[in-house]
Amino acid sequence: MKRNFSSALAAGLVAVATAGISPAHAATAFVNFDPDQGIAQGPSIFVGVPAMQTITTPQATFSGGVVLGLATFFPAIAFASSPNVYGTADFGNGLSRTLSIDINPSFLTTEVSFALFNGETFPASYAIKAFNGNTEVAAQTLTNIASNFNSGYGLVDLQATNITKVTIDMVNNAGTWDFLIDDIGFNQNVATTILPTTPPVFPVPAPIVIDYSLVDPSVVVIDEQGQTRNRKRKGKDQVDLVEVQIDFGDNSQNIKGNLLVLNDAVTQPIPEPSTWAMMLAGLGGLGVAAKRRGKATAAAIA
Repeated sequence: MKRNFSSALAAGLVAVATAGISPAHAATAFVNFDPDQGIAQGPSIFVGVPAMQTITTPQATFSGGVVLGLATFFPAIAFASSPNVYGTADFGNGLSRTLSIDINPSFLTTEVSFALFNGETFPASYAIKAFNGNTEVAAQTLTNIASNFNSGYGLVDLQATNITKVTIDMVNNAGTWDFLIDDIGFNQNVATTILPTTPPVFPVPAPIVIDYSLVDPSVVVIDEQGQTRNRKRKGKDQVDLVEVQIDFGDNSQNIKGNLLVLNDAVTQPIPEPSTWAMMLAGLGGLGVAAKRRGKATAAAIA
């Protein structure tokens, strides 16, 4: 009888201990890839890193990309934890199109949440999946994230009883990709604990059409006597201002700029007064010739 009572008591104590480490009480953690967590500041462009970097923290191992510090052409850095982020791009040195987060088996994880930043110059979609071993246990798709220069971002929050791995992929069939992650929360939602204020997303500006006047003192013309001389050219036309999107991380020979670029509109010069006189005289001559031709025709008929 005493032995049975002791066994029951021991079983009860084990149950209480197990309840103390249930998923609802899993420890929280936060990874931002910054120097205060022992990760050196990275270069500002992808090609500045010679090869893929694997980052290991007490909670997880991150692979597939590289660490960038104060990333070039990345306005959304204001919404990340400066200076470092972790990302991948097709123009990097041997980087994968998939970022992976392999969670330490000893760190019980029921939720993984982070910010994902679109690095492309166009809206893009991303698929994020959580696994327990080889079994998919949660998934989330971020659809049409705004372009990089419009601070395109999405917030990920995956929850399951046990998560051992997370993968992030760009959803497209082309051979291009460009995205980053930061502020990874384990067993907490970054939308409420790390990023309490949702970053604004700015709309893409529409093309602008303006009138402009052009004065070019270097135009060379030939006068009636065959002499060359400079003459000011004045004109008016319309031209589109086109915003060129920026893709952060390009190398110095292939950097796209956020510029206002004039299209190839051709400015037509306004004729000078002497030219107007010559044109009017020519029209008058044509009128006289037509009148004479009409009289000659009438005389022939008569």
